[in-house]
Amino acid sequence: MMTTPRYGAALQWAEELHRAQRRKGKPVPYISHLISVSALVWEDGGNEDQAIAALLHDAIEDAGQSHASIAERFGVAVADIVRDCTDTSPEAKPGEKEPWLLRKTRYLDSLASKPLSSLLVTAADKAHNAGDMVLDERRDPAMWSKFNAGLDGSAWYLLRMHQALVDRLPSSRSVERLGEAVNDILNSGAYQALIPQGITETEWAEAYPQRHDHKAGDHHR
Repeated sequence: MMTTPRYGAALQWAEELHRAQRRKGKPVPYISHLISVSALVWEDGGNEDQAIAALLHDAIEDAGQSHASIAERFGVAVADIVRDCTDTSPEAKPGEKEPWLLRKTRYLDSLASKPLSSLLVTAADKAHNAGDMVLDERRDPAMWSKFNAGLDGSAWYLLRMHQALVDRLPSSRSVERLGEAVNDILNSGAYQALIPQGITETEWAEAYPQRHDHKAGDHHR
């Protein structure tokens, strides 16, 4: 498969959209993540529309773009995939996000009905993020504090994400990478220290929403 000038145009636009952004807690240009996700899509058998959508997968959520603005440049197929990779509500005001657990739970619940063309890009995104987390944690155990849900919530989300994706894309390289990263996170010393005796890593991770709701209830008493 050969690329066309569309791919170069998408890369240039992605760089322009995210030029001022960095990876969370690191002095690394955000474009590095977008390029990595696009590469994983190519390696997983994706086509050019999917690889372009990978470059633009955060354009709606983090760069102020819309389905219409993406479709105008790269077509409806690309815009649909980018929309499917976005967990913010269409009703949310620009720059505003709903509570983390609400957004993530809703997005996880939506995966069963999303097309495989979109899930391939989602899998690449989550695989790269999770692998990056594993490598960062080995160098800085305190790195989880920079994430909204910390280690506990991140482990739940990535485990649930892998469980959902492996059913839809059982032969995906990105899903396999994600599963390996989730296993590393659940078996890390930091995560093991959170788990009460007699409970497995998976059981503890899956119960995160219940723990979160309990803490929220205590907070409002």
